[in-house]
Amino acid sequence: MKRPKKGEYAPFHESYLKELPPRGTAQTLLKNTFRETQQLLGNLPEEKGNYAYAPGRWTVKQVMMHLIDFERVFAFRILSFIRADRVALPGFNQDFWMEEVHVTDRTIKDLLKEWKAVRDNTLFLLKQCTEQQSAFAGTASGWKVTPRALFYIIAGHHIHHLQVLREQYLTDDEIKP
Repeated sequence: MKRPKKGEYAPFHESYLKELPPRGTAQTLLKNTFRETQQLLGNLPEEKGNYAYAPGRWTVKQVMMHLIDFERVFAFRILSFIRADRVALPGFNQDFWMEEVHVTDRTIKDLLKEWKAVRDNTLFLLKQCTEQQSAFAGTASGWKVTPRALFYIIAGHHIHHLQVLREQYLTDDEIKP
C-alpha cells in the first residue's frame, strides 16, 4: 500500500505522519510499534500505571486507553471507507472521552491484551484492503481522508505517544532499548 500524499488527510494529522520512519509498510509499522509497546510497558510495575508526570495529565494507563480508543475510532473509519460508505463520520473529542475512562483498577497487562485485540483487528482490515480501496476518500471530522492515510496515522500517533511515554513518564531504568 502506498503512503498517503498531502490532501489525503487533515492538516493536523501531518505531525503524526512526520513521526514515521522514511521506510516501512503500514503492516510493518503497525506490527513493530505494538511489539515495541509490549517491550516498553509489559514489565512496568503496576503502580507505575497510575502515574501522571504532572497534575491534570493523563496516567500511563489513561495514555494506553487513549491509544486504544484512537485506534478503534480510526479503524472504524477505515472499515467505513473501504466499504465505500458515503456517510460523513464525526470527529471525537479525546478529552470528553477521557472523562469517562476508568482504568485505575485495570492492569497494564490487561490493557495490553485489549490493545492487542484492537491492533489485530486493524491488521485484519489492512490485509483485506485493496490498493484501490486504500485510496477511497471519505469524510471524518469534516476532512477528506483515505484509508491508507488512516493506517499510517494510527502508526504515527502510536509512535508519538511512545516518545511521550519515554520522555515524560518513564525513567532511564524503565526504558529498555
